Amino acid sequence: MIVRRVLAVILLILGFGSAARAQSAIAGVVRDSSGAVLPGVSVEASSPALIEGSRAVVTDAAGGYRIENLRPGTYVVTFTLTGFRVVRREGIVLPTSFTAQVNVELSLGAIEESVVVTGESPLVDVRGSVSQSVMNREKLDTIPTGKDPFSVGQLIPGVTTSTPDVGGTQVMQQPTLQVHGSSNNDNVFMVDSVQIQHIGFGGNQTGFYFNDGLMEEISYQTSSLPAEAPVGGVQINMIPHDGGNTFHGTVFSTGANSGMQANNLSQDLVDLGFKAQNRVDTVYDVNATLGGPVRRDRVWFFGTARRWSANNFLGNTFTSTGAQAIDDQHITDATIRVTWQATHNNKFSFHYDRSIKWRGHRPNNWLSASINDPISDVVQTTQLNYIGEIKWSSTIGRRLLAEAAMFTLPVNYTLGFEPDAAPDTIATFDQVRSVISGVSPRMDTNSARMFTYAGNVAYVTGSHSVKIGTQVRTGWSQELFTMHGDMLQIVNNGVPNSVRLVNTPSGHKEEGVNAALYAQDSWRLGRLTLNPGVRYERFVMSIPAQSAPAGTWVPARDFAAQDDIVNWNTVSPRLGASWDVNGDGRTAVKGGISRYDRLEGITIVQPLNQRFIAFQVCPWVDGNNDLVAQVSEIAMARCTGSLQPSLGNVDANLKRPHQWEYTAMVQRQVGATTSVSVGYYGRQFGDLYTTVNAAVPPSSYAPVVITNPLTQQPLTVYNQDPATRTSVRNVVTTIPSLNQHYSGVEFQVNTRLTRATFFGGFTIGSDRGDQDTASSCTGCGSDFNNPNNLINNNAAIGFDSTYQIRGGWTYRLPYDVQFAGSIREATGLPLTRVYPVTTSIVPGLTQVTQNVQVAPRGDFRYPWQNLVDIRFVKIVRAGSLRIEPTVDVFNLFNDDAVTSAVTTVGTSLGRPSAIAMGRLVRIGGRIAF
Repeated sequence: MIVRRVLAVILLILGFGSAARAQSAIAGVVRDSSGAVLPGVSVEASSPALIEGSRAVVTDAAGGYRIENLRPGTYVVTFTLTGFRVVRREGIVLPTSFTAQVNVELSLGAIEESVVVTGESPLVDVRGSVSQSVMNREKLDTIPTGKDPFSVGQLIPGVTTSTPDVGGTQVMQQPTLQVHGSSNNDNVFMVDSVQIQHIGFGGNQTGFYFNDGLMEEISYQTSSLPAEAPVGGVQINMIPHDGGNTFHGTVFSTGANSGMQANNLSQDLVDLGFKAQNRVDTVYDVNATLGGPVRRDRVWFFGTARRWSANNFLGNTFTSTGAQAIDDQHITDATIRVTWQATHNNKFSFHYDRSIKWRGHRPNNWLSASINDPISDVVQTTQLNYIGEIKWSSTIGRRLLAEAAMFTLPVNYTLGFEPDAAPDTIATFDQVRSVISGVSPRMDTNSARMFTYAGNVAYVTGSHSVKIGTQVRTGWSQELFTMHGDMLQIVNNGVPNSVRLVNTPSGHKEEGVNAALYAQDSWRLGRLTLNPGVRYERFVMSIPAQSAPAGTWVPARDFAAQDDIVNWNTVSPRLGASWDVNGDGRTAVKGGISRYDRLEGITIVQPLNQRFIAFQVCPWVDGNNDLVAQVSEIAMARCTGSLQPSLGNVDANLKRPHQWEYTAMVQRQVGATTSVSVGYYGRQFGDLYTTVNAAVPPSSYAPVVITNPLTQQPLTVYNQDPATRTSVRNVVTTIPSLNQHYSGVEFQVNTRLTRATFFGGFTIGSDRGDQDTASSCTGCGSDFNNPNNLINNNAAIGFDSTYQIRGGWTYRLPYDVQFAGSIREATGLPLTRVYPVTTSIVPGLTQVTQNVQVAPRGDFRYPWQNLVDIRFVKIVRAGSLRIEPTVDVFNLFNDDAVTSAVTTVGTSLGRPSAIAMGRLVRIGGRIAF
C-alpha cells in the first residue's frame, strides 16, 4: 500500500516527465546448434551492481532479447530453456550507455546440465550510434587529473577548452567545453541521467560544483545524440555510486604548495611585459566516502564528503602595494544517497548534495581593471546551494519499463564587500591607471531556483525498443545590486574627473519554462539497427513583476510583469544507424544526421528589465581636495546618461539557434582487448542572433580608407552619419547571413591488456564562421548593422584547434607499483587583432572610438600546448585494507604556453596575462576498504 501511494504521488507530480535514460543494455539472439532461432528462452542478467540482484526477459519469436535499464558493472547472463543445457556467460563488463551484444548457442541436454562461458566483453556497440567516452572509477582514481568533470573532460578526444587545468589549479571555476565545433552554450550536465542545468545566464552553467567521490562513472556523449538529449555538444552524465551489499569506503588526500612548483617564466615572456606568472600558492583536496547496506538487497546508502581548494597568484596582477594578487578560495561538499528496492519491480533513489563555496578575493562583476586593491574585491559566500533529486524506476511486466524523476537546485550566494572596507567609503576608479581602490564598486546578491521534472516509458522486445518521454525545466534567476553611496568616483592619474550616479538599489529577475516531448526508437533489422527519433521543445521566457526600494538618486519603483517575451517552438528530427558488418559484434559502421536546438538561458530577455542597473555621468570638481565627492561638488546640470535603463527589444520573430550534425564512423574490435575507430564529424549552425542598433541601419555609414597597422595596406572602415549619433534602439534579432560550420576527422584507440590500459585520440578539424552572441570575442562588436563589425568577421571561431591529441594510460610495474599518466597536445586557439580607430586616425569620426578586427581570427594563434601528467602509486595491502601513496607530476615538461594575452593593437599587444601553470609536484594517497 505504501509503495502504491508513493508511486501514485510521483506519477501525479511528474506526469511521466522524462528522465534521460543513460543506463545500459545487454541484447542478442539465441539459436540452437543448427542455427535456428529459439523463442521462449529465459534470459537473466545478474550483477552486484543491481540492488534487485537480477533482471530477466524471454526471447521473442525471432530469438531476440534485450535487457534494458542496467547499471554499469560486471554481469553474468544465464540462458535457460527446457530440453537444452543452461548457458552462463560470465565476465561481461558493461559501461554506461552501452549495449553489449551477447549471442549464444544452446545445445540439447538436460536442464540440470550447464555450460559456463567466460568470453571477452564486447568493446564495440554495434546497435547504438552515439559517440561517447566513459571514464570509469578505475580511470578516475588512477589517472592524474583535477578530479572534477571539467578537468577529466579535457582528456576526451575532440574536446577543447580555453583554460587547461594543471594539477587541480583551475577546478574552482567551471570552464566551457566544446567538442567538434559545438557551441559555447551546448554543455549539458546530468546526475544519474537527470539534467541539472541552471536556467539563468546563458543556460550553459550548472550552478554547482561536483564531489568526485560520488561518481562511479562519468559518461561524455559527444555526437549522434538521441532525441532525449536536449542539445548537441558535450553531454556529461555523472553516474553516482549506489552503495552495495557490503560496506566499503575510501579516503583520498592530496596537496601541493608554491615550493613544489617549477618556474616557467621565460625571458621571452618577460620581454613581452609578463613580469609575474600565474602560479600556485596552495592546492589541496580531501575526499572521503562510505557506502553499504541498510538492509541487504533492499536498502543501500552511499555518502561522501569533500573539501578542496586552489589558491593561485594571478598573472601580471598586483595590489596597490605592488604585491602579486592572489585568488583564494575553497569548496566544501557533502552528499548522501539512498537506494530503496521497494518491490522486485520498483526502485527509488533519493539524492541530497549540499555545497558551500567561499572565495576571498574575487574581482567585482561590474567594472574591469588591471589592478584591484584587495580591499576593492568582493567576498563570495554561499547561503544555499544543493541538489535534491528523487527518482523512480519500474519494470512493468517483461516488456514495459517506466522511469520518473524530480530535481531541484537553489543557487543563493553573495558577492559582498570586503569586511575591512569602511561602510562610508566610495569606490574610486582610476581609468588611466586602470586601478580600483577603496571598496568594490558594487555588491551582488544572487538567487535562483531551478526544477526539472523528468520520466519516460519504454516498450522493449528483442528487436525493438520504443521510448516516449517528456522533460520540463523551469526556474528563475535574480541579481540585486547595492553600492556604497550609490556612486562611483572616476579619477585620471589620481585627479578627480567625474562621478557615476547609479540607480541602486537595482537588479533584475527573469524566469522561464523549457518543456520537451520526444520519441526515440531503436529497431534491429538483421545486422542493421536504425535509431530514429524526434524532439519537440517549447521555451518561454518572461519578466515577472518586481520592485526596487528608493536609493540616493531614485525613488521606490514598481515594474509590471512582461509575459511570454520569447516563445520558441521547435522540432528536431534525429536519425542514427549502426551496421554490424560481419554479424559477430566486432565491426560496426555507424553514423547519424541530427538537428539540435542551441541551449539558451533567460538572459536573452534581460535587456527589457526596467529594474536593471543604469547611471548618469556627472562632472566632479573636488573643491576641498579630500577625494570624496560631495553633492555640492557635482555639476548636476551637466550630467549625461540616464538613471532609467536604456531598454532593448527582442524581435517578435526571433528564432532559436539550431545546428545540423553529420557523423560517420567505423569501429573495429581487434583481439579481445582493443578497439579502434575512425570517424568524420560535421556541424552547421543556423538562425544565429545578435543585438543590433535598429535605429542606425547600414546605410548610415560611409566608407573611409585608412592604413592597416599590421599589413600597412589600405583598409576600409566606416564612419557613422552624425545625424544618428544619439539614435539607439537595440534589438535582439536573428541574422540570416551569419553561419558557423565545423568539419573534422578523428582516430581513436582503446585497449586493456593484462598489465596496462590505454585510451586516446587524434583529431584534425576546422571550425569557422561568424561571431554571434554566444561566441563573441573580446573587443569585437556584435551590432552587424555597423559594417565595421563585419570586417574580418568570418574566420576561425570558438575553440578552433587544428590538431589535438588526447590520451591516458596505466601500467602495472613489479612490486605493486603503478605508473599512470595523460597527454594533452593541441594547436593554440585563434587570436583576434583589434584596432581602436579614433578621431586621431579618422578626423570627425562620429563613433569617437571604433574597434575593428584588422586580421582574420586564426591568422594569429596562441602557442601549441604540450601538457603531460604522470603518477606513481605504490599499492600496499593489509587484509581488506588497500593503501596507495601517490606522487603526481603535472606539466612534466614545464610548458609555458600563453593562454591569455592582450589582443588590442598598441604598445601592449601580445602581453600575456596568463600561461599554462608550471610543472607541479603533488603528493597524496588513498586508503580503500
